[in-house]
Amino acid sequence: MSVEAIQILEKQTSEKRQYTMNFANLMATGETIASITSVNSEISGGGTTDLTIDSPTIVGQTVTMWISAGTICNRYRVEVAILTSTGAALEGDGILKVTDK
Repeated sequence: MSVEAIQILEKQTSEKRQYTMNFANLMATGETIASITSVNSEISGGGTTDLTIDSPTIVGQTVTMWISAGTICNRYRVEVAILTSTGAALEGDGILKVTDK
C-alpha cells in the first residue's frame, strides 16, 4: 500500500463543482467499493461546516460528489467512509479551500 500526499482542491463560494475521492491506493487489485457509509465535512481545526455535499456516487474505486457553498478563506476537511467488496472499512480525507479567485 502506498501513501499519497494530500491534495488541496479549491473552489469559489458560488461554484458547484464535482470532486472525486480515489481509494485505489488503499485497495487491492479487483477490490471494489460496495457502499458509501458516510460523507462529512468540517472546517479545518474544528467547527460547523457550511459546505453542501450532494449525490455521492461510486465509480470503480472512486467516489464522486458535488460540492457547493462554503465561506471565503476557509479550509474544509472532507471525509468519505466506504465499505469494500472484501469487507474492509476505509476512510479517505481531502482538503478543500474556498477562494475568491
